[in-house]
Amino acid sequence: FNGEYGTLESSFPELCQSIKLSTKKDGGKIHFGEKEFWDDELLSVLFSATEKTQKPFLTHLIKSKLKYDDDLGEYLKRTIKIMFGTNPHKETVNLLKSLIPYFEEGDQQKIIDELSLFTWHSGQDKYTHPDSWLDNTTEVMQHTQATYNSNFNVTSVFDEIAIRATLQLINSVSRNYVQYDHIYPLINKIIAMSSSLAKVIEINDVQQNNKPISIIPLKECNQSIKKTIPMMIAKCSFLEHKSSDNKIESFHLIIDEAHNILSESSVREAETWKDYRLELFEEIIKEGRKFGYFVTISSQRPFDISPTIVSQLHNYFIHRLVNENDLYLLKNTLSTLDAASRTLIPTLPPGACIISGTAFHTPLLVQIDRLAEESAPQSDTLDLENLWDL
Repeated sequence: FNGEYGTLESSFPELCQSIKLSTKKDGGKIHFGEKEFWDDELLSVLFSATEKTQKPFLTHLIKSKLKYDDDLGEYLKRTIKIMFGTNPHKETVNLLKSLIPYFEEGDQQKIIDELSLFTWHSGQDKYTHPDSWLDNTTEVMQHTQATYNSNFNVTSVFDEIAIRATLQLINSVSRNYVQYDHIYPLINKIIAMSSSLAKVIEINDVQQNNKPISIIPLKECNQSIKKTIPMMIAKCSFLEHKSSDNKIESFHLIIDEAHNILSESSVREAETWKDYRLELFEEIIKEGRKFGYFVTISSQRPFDISPTIVSQLHNYFIHRLVNENDLYLLKNTLSTLDAASRTLIPTLPPGACIISGTAFHTPLLVQIDRLAEESAPQSDTLDLENLWDL
């Protein structure tokens, strides 16, 4: 979370790669497979979709995408015919206008000029045109040529989601399948998050030539992405490793500052998102070992982490802790830690830790050698005396 492990790449260049994500400037991107990404549960949580209305809408979007995967231009043509058909709705032209930034740049002004001529006739509940009452498909086609024949400029999978969701909403509203007011907030959330997600995520099934160790610093990402990326990495990598049925390779997910994403007490996010995130990691920690998928978490604030997750861990390296809440958590969740060892925890010197868990018969007190400066994480306290030349 704080970019402390960049030195590892230079220390082990043949084994290690650093994927430096940033929502502030151009940086690296994490690759996810199409199958793992186009998942209704994942996208529903990603865009905070409501359970009863918005999640079914996304489920239908994904099923349509996976079943037909049709050309977006053809989808647009069908949508135009439907929106000016037998059951027009006032909101549909404005929805179509919202897609203008996704069209080829040279077509955008022509589409703006064309769609601005359509006005809603409240007496007849339909759109009209200065030159036509739009009573049949032929008349509609005559006055939507620029839009009808334009192409989308899709730069990322998130552009595709925004376009598909908007076209599906136009279709669904025109057929009275959904209420506009229920779904439109979801479209806004998709568009709002897309710019940040597109900077750090790439979706394709191209095999990546990754080194055995990948370091993913989140220091330059906004808070939303810091929550999202670990959850997506965990879900997609777990599903991929599980489905591969690989019995000769293991996968190890190591999360530093884990309280940032495994906290039960976060107030910055919706309950649905928090529940899904915690349930995902709880499932992985419980079931992952069966498939050779292992999770290591590191935190200076273990009390902030879900007790269910802490209790499911098999082995622990416990450094000095003095907070009463942290000590209380250890007492109530670590059955392998005896009372004598617990009393040592608040007084442990730097580099010392107690190792306990299923891999050890009894808790062990060990002293860890300090790493060489060039190989150590960049996590030391700033030396103010040197900084101020004292």
